[in-house]
Amino acid sequence: MKKIGFLLLVLVLIIQPVAAQVQQEDFKPEDMTTFTIQVPHGVEGNGLAVGNSTLSAYLFFESYYDGNMNVTVELDLPKGFVLHEPSVNSFSLQTEYDDWYRLVDFYIPADTPCGVYNITAKAVVDVKGTKHTIVRTTQLKVASKEEVANDVSVSQLIVPSDEDGYGDPSHPSNTLVVQETSPALKKLLEFTDLKIEKEELTSTDMGIELTNAGNSTIPVIVTYDILDIKTGEPVKAFKPDIMGMKADTLCYATVTLSPGSSSLISLPIYISPDAMGGDYLLRVKVKLTGTDWIAVTKDQKITAISRRWGPIITTFAASLLGITALGFFFSRPRKIMDRFKTRNLVLIALFGTVSFAAISLPMTILWDLSHAIFGPFSFLFTGLFNEILLYMLIASLVVLIPKPGVISLFMMVRFLLGGFITGSFTPITFITLSINAIILEFLLYVAGVTGKNPAPDNRLRMGIICGFADVISGYVSFSVWMVLYRLFYSNWYIAVNLLIDGFLYTFIGTWFGISLGNRLKKVVE
Repeated sequence: MKKIGFLLLVLVLIIQPVAAQVQQEDFKPEDMTTFTIQVPHGVEGNGLAVGNSTLSAYLFFESYYDGNMNVTVELDLPKGFVLHEPSVNSFSLQTEYDDWYRLVDFYIPADTPCGVYNITAKAVVDVKGTKHTIVRTTQLKVASKEEVANDVSVSQLIVPSDEDGYGDPSHPSNTLVVQETSPALKKLLEFTDLKIEKEELTSTDMGIELTNAGNSTIPVIVTYDILDIKTGEPVKAFKPDIMGMKADTLCYATVTLSPGSSSLISLPIYISPDAMGGDYLLRVKVKLTGTDWIAVTKDQKITAISRRWGPIITTFAASLLGITALGFFFSRPRKIMDRFKTRNLVLIALFGTVSFAAISLPMTILWDLSHAIFGPFSFLFTGLFNEILLYMLIASLVVLIPKPGVISLFMMVRFLLGGFITGSFTPITFITLSINAIILEFLLYVAGVTGKNPAPDNRLRMGIICGFADVISGYVSFSVWMVLYRLFYSNWYIAVNLLIDGFLYTFIGTWFGISLGNRLKKVVE
């Protein structure tokens, strides 16, 4: 028995060191931990800085070991760099996925020679009395200000933009919309005690495209100022205090520019109710992270515009006029309808049906297709239906029935058919059709084309009247779209559209419509 006990004791003494060695070999630092260093913070790989900068080195350590470990991390900076934090940090991680991180601030003196510097972080990991060492090294390039200024540039400023920095097609470029009160309304308020309640703050976005033409990763901070174009002083109305904080606290972005890359970012522009319309200077400033030195500036002239009161007033007046005309019709429908013979009403209904079948119905299919092919100039194609063919029918109908009210009934048929069949009972359709009918009725009656002694056979006069009426109704249509759907159309585009689609196509359609009406008149007679 003594011999058996002695053999067991020897066996235990032999197995215990072997087991401890196996356990130690099971812990592999590179597989069971993550240890990273970023200089400066946020830069993956080699960073860049200039003299007289204060940067933060980011240290991160994570454990994948299901047990306790004691870690000591030491940051070793190049000679001349000044640490603002302790270079050695000790901590314990208790379980799997436990982690630790720290930002260590340091200063690069202004007289530091340009060059590439190695920054080393060493982690000593103690697991059950056994120590393992992990070393991470990164490089920081100290460059001259001239070199950085040559590498970084602001390629493009997009004002206004969406939240991603891309352009906003609902407003003209290089403009900001402010809540300035209408001049006419200001005068009215001077004689009354009325007040206008405005939103406390409005905002839009601007896109900034940054380019890094160098070979190093460059961390930058982007901010901006909106300056008075005459004095060069910042305009507080475009960077007001927000929730007790200065707008600079919110109006900046940090960007890490990879070598040879471009980045598009967006920044908010806050607009207070005190902002006035006019020209301003937008100045975007790009600072290198860790310093107040401005590496790049980009100036661009912008214009603050108030709401376009012309389209608003036009839309309001057109809506009121259309509702008034509809109320007038429903107040005396029998008296209006008794002015037409039964065959006249049948003919008007027939022409309205033809216009819907030949114009409205095909355009529901071709409208999107023409926009996809021709883009903003699709009106050159759609005008063949909406103007030439339509006014051929209108002119020929006026030749056949030269009475006031015929066009209104024709438009009503179009509106009802379109609403019941295609579901186009929309405010825009109602306003545009009613205004078109009212203006045409008025001008044709004043010009003597309809009335007691009608004269619808003069092609030149009829073409000019219809063209002028369509220009007015076209402008009303643009105004309604801009107000109700908040769209923007350039003045040149509106002018070209009204000249070609509104007047020229209408004149051509009216010219041929009179010939068609005279031929149909012979058939009717």
